[in-house]
Amino acid sequence: MKLPVVSIVGRPNVGKSSLFNRILGRRAAVVSDRDGVTRDRHYQTANYKNREFIIIDTGGFLPDDTIDVLADSVRVQIFNAIQDSDLVLFMVDVRVGITELDLQFSRMIKRLDKKVILVANKSEKESDRTESWNFLPLGFGPPHTVSALTGYACLSLLDQVLELLPGEKSIRRQEERPIRFAILGRPNAGKSTLLNKILNEERAVVSDVPGTTRDSIDCQFTVDDVPFVVTDTAGLRKKARVSDEVEIFSNMRTMESIRRSDVCVLMIDVTRGLEVQDFRIITEIRKAGKGLIILLNKWDILENKTEKSFDHLVKDMVERETMLEWVPIISISALEGQRVHRLVDEIKKVYSNCRRVLGREHLAEFFAGLTIRNPHPPRQSRIIVLNRACQTMVEPPVITIETRTPELVDEAYKRYLLKNFYEEFQLHGAPLRLNFDQKLTLRKDEELEQFTESSNSVFVGVDPFSRMDRENRKKNRHT
Repeated sequence: MKLPVVSIVGRPNVGKSSLFNRILGRRAAVVSDRDGVTRDRHYQTANYKNREFIIIDTGGFLPDDTIDVLADSVRVQIFNAIQDSDLVLFMVDVRVGITELDLQFSRMIKRLDKKVILVANKSEKESDRTESWNFLPLGFGPPHTVSALTGYACLSLLDQVLELLPGEKSIRRQEERPIRFAILGRPNAGKSTLLNKILNEERAVVSDVPGTTRDSIDCQFTVDDVPFVVTDTAGLRKKARVSDEVEIFSNMRTMESIRRSDVCVLMIDVTRGLEVQDFRIITEIRKAGKGLIILLNKWDILENKTEKSFDHLVKDMVERETMLEWVPIISISALEGQRVHRLVDEIKKVYSNCRRVLGREHLAEFFAGLTIRNPHPPRQSRIIVLNRACQTMVEPPVITIETRTPELVDEAYKRYLLKNFYEEFQLHGAPLRLNFDQKLTLRKDEELEQFTESSNSVFVGVDPFSRMDRENRKKNRHT
């Protein structure tokens, strides 16, 4: 059955990508205050109240006389997206009000004769919502005021979307979505060798010459009835060393592979040691909000290794980057197949952690205990009070904390909170994020679960790690 299609359109910087991410419940699109970040159409499958539909994020509509050389191409992409759609979400900025570009765009949409919901975004304040009548001249009726940033009224918007979409009122998933993971690393770290070992066939060209892989290669496979899509990527080089045009685009495709993946597997050539470029890749993975697993490859040929070599190497990595304390690290030999079998199970666990609903009551109680035992120290002669906490997003998991002074929250205290959250909820590999805001919009567990599927067969036999298990995991990583 063909899924209905919803497109999000509007002029630049009205919050289209933010709403796109909010509907998906995860960061699938890059969000920036800079105009023109989104250029192409971005398709994803959304699921709300057991009903699936395709959601399209589009570039910002620009006038004919703009100096942007890509404006014509972007307009064609927007036009095609609307043509393909059963419903259009036309977004405007309630703070800016109606603009000439909004009027020009609305006339184009009307000519295409599509169902339209006018969405007035950035309605965080009550005063903003009272100004929505200003958009009546656009000719789409009163707008639906929302805040894609905080989630205000987004669920009621989705209810309206479902009412207007064609087809059955309840469409169940026909197929389980595969877990996507990308194999990343510097050139010649052994990525293609690992891919061939996982697939048990020569799917990728393997060579000692760095840069053999120039494109990102997708391969599908199934383990215990769980589908996976693995992407073998080109080795990421330092920008200063990337001069060849093909390599420039290889790097770009590798960055896109990170954004398309659920989990990223970073391979490190242990014979060369950990380099600055490895940490740059880790930073890119974290910025994209993806799960992370680190493989120390070529362990079989590491010289002068002892029983403590692994522990010393991990300790050095954590000292250089403290967040790696909660990242699964495994020593392997992709060539010999040593401990490669553990990777698939680890990917399933990290994928599960990225989609976990922590439990509103549990999180609130645990957070209250943290702040009582160790209150935030005063700063600039002011008392810093952290009132309450609530999980506000999954994939990646985001915990929002309410405080009147978010700008004064100390970095060391943020690390204290992160450390305790990771340990309590066992979120190994997940890119847990903390958001500090003056006003917290509480989200129920049921709302978060709409964006994930706790009954998914991926999670069968995958339990969150217990505290006792944590020490055993550390011991077993390299044995």
